Amino acid sequence: MLLKVCGMRQLDNIRAISKVGPDWMGFIFYSKSKRSACDLDPDQLNAYLDKNVKRVGVFVNATMAEITKRAKVFALDFIQLHGDETVDFVQTLSDQGLRVIKVFRVSKSLPVEEIRAFEPFVNFFLFDTQTPNYGGSGQKFDWQILKEYDSDVPFLLSGGLQLEDIEDIQHLKHSKLAGIDINSRFETSPGLKDINKVKALKELL
Repeated sequence: MLLKVCGMRQLDNIRAISKVGPDWMGFIFYSKSKRSACDLDPDQLNAYLDKNVKRVGVFVNATMAEITKRAKVFALDFIQLHGDETVDFVQTLSDQGLRVIKVFRVSKSLPVEEIRAFEPFVNFFLFDTQTPNYGGSGQKFDWQILKEYDSDVPFLLSGGLQLEDIEDIQHLKHSKLAGIDINSRFETSPGLKDINKVKALKELL
């Protein structure tokens, strides 16, 4: 199961977490986020982040120009779209050769028809909890609604995940569950991850 650690921005913390061996690391390029990485220096990131860790840039209703510029400057492996992006917008990114993770914020059901519309143009979906803000809420949604998911596109599970949830997640046994995305429940403060908690999680996966 893939492990994505999201909301990273502090260089020493980035280095320490990358040594734990997550598969992906997420950087939030959204200035209103408490975990904004908009001021992160790409050259410094190259020096502090293990080259084996894939880079995910997280965007919320950003312009095409901003996304493509940061994708190039930061050598992003994936573009994660956490806003209200349209199918045409995502198709344009895909046509440029960018790999896309489309986020759906859910509560009591999955937007099945909307998911199907995005299928041809994304590499992964990510399901997070519906809240007034964009992610990092520490809240869970009802995982039973994942039974409604019948797409061939793999997905990541997010939304208030913590160590105590791992056994239940493994019991979901959904064939398209590719990994988990962790954030606020593994922090000592916004954007600063608890090394020991992440290590403990890695050992369980």
